[in-house]
This record gives sequence, C-alpha cells and structure tokens, in this order.
Amino acid sequence: MLCRNGRILGLELVSPQNSKRLRCSIAVFVCWAFVVASGLTFFIFHFALAKQAIRLDLDLPLPRYLWDIAKSTTRAERLSCAAAIVVLAVCIILIVYFTVVSKKHANAVVDVAPHEWYITKKMWLAPKFINDEKTEFTPVKLIIIAHTVSPECNLFVNCAAEMVNLQNYFTTHYGYDLPYNFVIGNEGRVYEGRSWEIIGAHTSGYNRCSLGLAFIGDYREGLPSYSKVTSLQLQRAQMLLDKGVELGYIDKDYQVVGAKDLASSYSPGTNLYREIQKWPHYAHNNTFRGKTCEEIYNRALPHTTTSTPRTVEINETTTLL
Repeated sequence: MLCRNGRILGLELVSPQNSKRLRCSIAVFVCWAFVVASGLTFFIFHFALAKQAIRLDLDLPLPRYLWDIAKSTTRAERLSCAAAIVVLAVCIILIVYFTVVSKKHANAVVDVAPHEWYITKKMWLAPKFINDEKTEFTPVKLIIIAHTVSPECNLFVNCAAEMVNLQNYFTTHYGYDLPYNFVIGNEGRVYEGRSWEIIGAHTSGYNRCSLGLAFIGDYREGLPSYSKVTSLQLQRAQMLLDKGVELGYIDKDYQVVGAKDLASSYSPGTNLYREIQKWPHYAHNNTFRGKTCEEIYNRALPHTTTSTPRTVEINETTTLL
C-alpha cells in the first residue's frame, strides 16, 4: 500500500520506470530510518541526558555548553547520538535526491525508435493482412487529411501499440485493413498504414484516387479534452508528402483537403483543420467535392468500377458508409 499511493516526506513513491521496485524500497527505508533516527535523538536528549541537565551552567556560551554535554555522556551514548545524526543526514540526502534529481530523470524519458521519423509496418509489428489492391490513378493528386479519434500516444512504444489497436479494430469490426495510407503519431513520427499506391478506405468516393493521411487523436476543439496538433507533426507530414513527390507516388501539383471538405464529417477536427489550411498545397477553392475520381483526373468513366470497402470514422457522431 505504501508503495502504490501518494508521496511521503516529499518522495515520489510511484515510478513509471523499470526501477519502480527499487525506488519504492529505498523510499520505505528512508521513512523507517527517519523514524528510528528521530526516536534515538529524542531518547538521548530527553532521557539519557536528563540527569545531567541539573549540573549544567546555562550561562555558558553555546559551544562550551555543548562540549560539557558531550563530556558528561558515556561512550555508548555518544556513539548512539552520532549514529542518529548520520542516519538523519542520509535521510535528508535521499529526500533531496528523490524530490529533485530523480524527478528530472523521470521527466527526461528516452524515446527510442527504429527510425528517426519513418516507421514501417514491420517496425510497429503490424498483424499480417493481405491488402494489395493498387490504385490506377498515379501519381495521386489528392491528399485527404483525417484524424483517428483514438487515444493519444507520445512515445514510440505507445504509438506502435495504438497502431496495432487501430488495425485490430477495423479488421475485427469491418473486415478490412487500417483505412489510412499513413498515420502521424503525437510524438511526430510517420507510421506506415496501407502505404503508397494501395487503395484506402477513409473517404467514401475518393479512396481510389487519393492518399489518406491521418493524425492520431481527436482534434475537435470544444471537447473536455482534445488533441492539439504540434509543429513536429506538421513538419513530418510535409516531409512525407515531399518524399512521395520525390519517389513519384504523389503529383508535384498535389492538393490537400480535410475529410470534411469532401463529405459530412468533423474530421480532421477543428485545430488540425485550421493548420492544414495554412499549407501551400491546400485546396481553398475545394473543386473536388461531388466529383468522381475520373472527373478529377479527366478520364472517361469505365464500364465497370472497382468496389471499395465502406468507410467508417470511429467514435464520431457522423459516419461515412
């Protein structure tokens, strides 16, 4: 119980790190050492030295007064007093360490990932799912920004776990893979979803001719708790798009829209939507809404169209089916 709750003597007894048990044991030791040291000091000065007090001259200077007290005690009493002082000093040092030094270390959590900013499906341990239906509209001209409406993650290990959770959600409930081509974590890394050229399942009517880029979190302002897009997330998103242009997957004159620009949806959320409107490739005139992929690419309508999975935006009031 002592190691699970609260703070005692300013000590942080709950640690998210692997050293939790060690820190908790030291904290308990410090508490007991402080109690023992206080008890010894109280006993020495109020009982062992009480009989000597009547013989002391209170008019003596303080150093002489203390020296007379020391001389009037036995060797065992002096050793006990010294031990109590040492224990008390150790308690103070440990208290300072746990409240100041270790707190700094706890805040400086090391976030290690297999790559600085681009995490492949293999790196985040994606469950295997056969998904090889490629788009015939290449390079893509339309980039659709969405949000996942799922818990935030600020470390690689947490974001990798969240990616697995998202994929399992869609495969279990809807029978298809993670709907987005790429996902941006709250820590700023890009996570591979369906990847380049694979048809997504994020925006009904536009999946065949677009690239879906989602940000982990719920960016709808006005909620009791909502995600706030960071400059690093925006920077990494631009890096991904630049890389797509460089590799030939994205048209150099591509245009960016939010999911709400094409359908009735809250995605990508208020504050994320506000940020993508500042991007140089954002389509302010919104010429894509209501158009088919063939119309966007100035192609003739085929006799047969490829069926695409229905699109569901999780946890939002409005769903796209």
